[in-house]
Amino acid sequence: MSIRVSLQADLREETASQLEKGLAAYYNSSPRSYYLEADRAATQYTHQIQPFHCDLASRVRAGFSVIEVGCGSAHFCPHVEKAGGSYTGVDHGPDLLAENRKRFPRARFVAVGTELEQTYDLVASLYTIEHVVDPQRYLRKLWDLCRPGGLIGVICPDFVDGEGYPPSFYYGITPRRLRAKIASMSLIDALTHLTDLFILAPRWKRRARSSAPGAFWMNLAPRILAGTEYTIDADAVHLPRLKDLVWWLTQRGGRILETSLSLSLVNRAVLKHNCYVLVEKPGPSNR
Repeated sequence: MSIRVSLQADLREETASQLEKGLAAYYNSSPRSYYLEADRAATQYTHQIQPFHCDLASRVRAGFSVIEVGCGSAHFCPHVEKAGGSYTGVDHGPDLLAENRKRFPRARFVAVGTELEQTYDLVASLYTIEHVVDPQRYLRKLWDLCRPGGLIGVICPDFVDGEGYPPSFYYGITPRRLRAKIASMSLIDALTHLTDLFILAPRWKRRARSSAPGAFWMNLAPRILAGTEYTIDADAVHLPRLKDLVWWLTQRGGRILETSLSLSLVNRAVLKHNCYVLVEKPGPSNR
């Protein structure tokens, strides 16, 4: 069976290490197509298409220090600089970081693992937490990078309470389409595919939705590590849920300022698959 899910608390250290190595190798040499969707996002900062990005960008004030952890092609950077803020981006891949430095010469870009001594007024995570093997450690990183009274904004898919199944799931023994399996007479693969799709995936969804906040579900067999070509979120190893993020942030005393459920006039098509949380860390307010 290809659907292998686990609570983060039950994840074996050896399994987590293997996932981290596989994903790091992929991100350090990912194809250009990996960032094409993010590049398109740079021109779509409208409330209709990207309401959460627009809300987060509206929080930036002149003089704000902003860091984005998992910046990709850094499409958030020009919105920060337009508002008078300074931008730091963190990600894998020397080629990606070099390209970002050319495109945004006033910003700072550093590799994952670089020690950062300062704290920031706004810490942003845009569609990154679903790609990390230890989401709670990642959230601690965001928390530690935020100054007291600063803001943390997380935008990501909601693979638990959202509609459908995670795109990083694949069904059967191989990630091929069911039609291809039948055409090639790979009947065991096809039968396993149907079992995964109609029995195991719905069973996981029911269990995940009924789990207490703070569950943090993990996909141990993402499609991208099975050798498929990249499609959106084929590499998602963490299966985020808004309730888990809100739970973690409020457990540390964070004050929730906005979520995808409280933000007004959000397009139903956006809410079907995505979530957003903006929290203020305890301390002197930014406002």
